[in-house]
Amino acid sequence: MSGVAGQFHGTERIGGLETERSRWVAIAVFSVLGVTLFRIICLAFDRTDLFVDEAQYWLWSREMAFGAYSKPPLIGWVIRLTTWIMGGEGTFDVRLAAPILHAMTAAAMFYLGRMIYDARIGALAAIIYITLPGVSLSSLLISTDTPMLLFIVVSLILWRKLSAIRTEGGPLALILAIGLGFAVGLGFLSKYAMAFLFPFVPLAAYLDRNWRVRWSHALFAGAVATLVVTPNLWWNYAHDFATARHTVSIAHWNAAGLNFGSALGFFGAQAGVVGPFVFIAMLMALRDVRNPTVRSLCALSIPLLLLMTAQALISRAFANWAVGAYAAGLLLATPWLAARPHWLRASLILNTVAAIILPLLTIFGTELRLPNGDLALKRYLGRFALVSTAIADARRLDAHVLVASDRSFLAEMFYQLRDDHHIVPRAWNEGVEPPSSHYALLYPLQPGETANALLLSRADSLPACMKDEPPQAEWAATAGFMERATVGLWKIPASCLEGANHGP
Repeated sequence: MSGVAGQFHGTERIGGLETERSRWVAIAVFSVLGVTLFRIICLAFDRTDLFVDEAQYWLWSREMAFGAYSKPPLIGWVIRLTTWIMGGEGTFDVRLAAPILHAMTAAAMFYLGRMIYDARIGALAAIIYITLPGVSLSSLLISTDTPMLLFIVVSLILWRKLSAIRTEGGPLALILAIGLGFAVGLGFLSKYAMAFLFPFVPLAAYLDRNWRVRWSHALFAGAVATLVVTPNLWWNYAHDFATARHTVSIAHWNAAGLNFGSALGFFGAQAGVVGPFVFIAMLMALRDVRNPTVRSLCALSIPLLLLMTAQALISRAFANWAVGAYAAGLLLATPWLAARPHWLRASLILNTVAAIILPLLTIFGTELRLPNGDLALKRYLGRFALVSTAIADARRLDAHVLVASDRSFLAEMFYQLRDDHHIVPRAWNEGVEPPSSHYALLYPLQPGETANALLLSRADSLPACMKDEPPQAEWAATAGFMERATVGLWKIPASCLEGANHGP
């Protein structure tokens, strides 16, 4: 009789665990889908212009090349997919993939968290991820970090699965290794920063046997990843390694020094990327380094964070350069927060408020000004109005070519003139190597295009050869990124073109 009772209670416990697991899955699914739907609806009413990078990524979506001047090409392919599905190329269509990709990353984070811990921690990790301030901001814009984060988490899942069957072989291991290679390769094609994370995977494997895989599986996955990225490497070779040279230039290694303020600013900015409670929890979790899981997740997050802080110390680093650290870092923070309900509640409330306010700002806050008088969203406003004014004046002046050197102007010009058959957008021919932008690399002004060409420029940024030229049209920029600046159109004298290198 007691044996029957024991079986009954054992079955009851299993049933209870299944019910608990299902409850956490439902909570995660509801939270992620609810936040994502809210973001997509807000995106449909978003009143901001495409940022300069977004407009450039859109151009890559039309080119569908294996490379681009400053970053890998996958972001352009993603935009091409959403614009094809939606049947348009408006700002909503260009940005639509951002909230969807973040939802997919949250789902992957749930799966990885469940693999390492349990369904409760996986669900909390997904909810924390989808409400991170950095995720809320990047869901409003299309950026290269977004697909990279997805492929980092998918890569960690597949690596962990390969580790679970390391004593086995057969078709499953082969499929997982191929999948891992594709995930790593596609992550690299999303953003080259993917490469910073994976040197630390062997360290994680050394610290925790649950990350150890067969050398044969790892090498095979590496071979697949190499095949995936080879077309991009060839593109870079064919274009004189333009992307590599650009990457070195933005790192400012040639002006290296010791800038402690920059390093502290970068490190502090990470609390803004993931929220202060999550960032503190991630660091506090390091106290339990005797735990192999903590040690391995630390190896997959903290070294990258410290590496980017060192970059900020010797030169400069933008806050998003360390986002790859938070795929594993979030799984460091989540159990620590889960064990402290007050911290967890405070973190979710703060980050959820930010997740609600940020999208609403793009609809109702476009006229909100800071104490210094600048628009709060000035980086994302005024571009369409300025360039559309320039195009209207160029048509009035019967120009056939509109030229600019400022990348902000160029990005918006190419976007607005995408279906125009009367005016061709071109980059000012600098006559220098390497070219300063994707536009100068592939779309420089050609000799035969100069007869009816006009230069769009700020009045205080004219080339030296045009300082005495009168403007054909001139106006003050409206509210936004270049508010109150004097902008105009100028004819390009032949003397400006002498000696310039007109090659593509």
